[in-house]
Amino acid sequence: MRFSQVCDLAENTEQEQQLLQFFKQDDMGPVESVFAKMSSFPIIGKIFAALIALGNYDSIAAYKQSEYYQNLKNWNFDIDFDKKSLYIRPNDEQIKTALKILAIIGTIVTLIVLCRKVCSRN
Repeated sequence: MRFSQVCDLAENTEQEQQLLQFFKQDDMGPVESVFAKMSSFPIIGKIFAALIALGNYDSIAAYKQSEYYQNLKNWNFDIDFDKKSLYIRPNDEQIKTALKILAIIGTIVTLIVLCRKVCSRN
């Protein structure tokens, strides 16, 4: 389920407090330090920074008003409160975009290799 849907379903319910408490728990201390280190990476850093920020808000409504919400709203989230597990996956559109980018990069690398071979023969 997308994060925006999780927020909409949990907002102003008992699950809202569970979700916010999930990121505020003492068990999250070591994970939060890893998230803080990962937040310096170029693309995925914004996601980790948004996850850290989620634990600092008192309500989902306040979190939705922040710039962090925009970084997470289209990602797929699977949260199991009983097992204390969180799975974050890109949605289908993000996967298609990544595949297109990888195809372009692959094409460019192939062209460069072919040009080097042709130019080295001459």
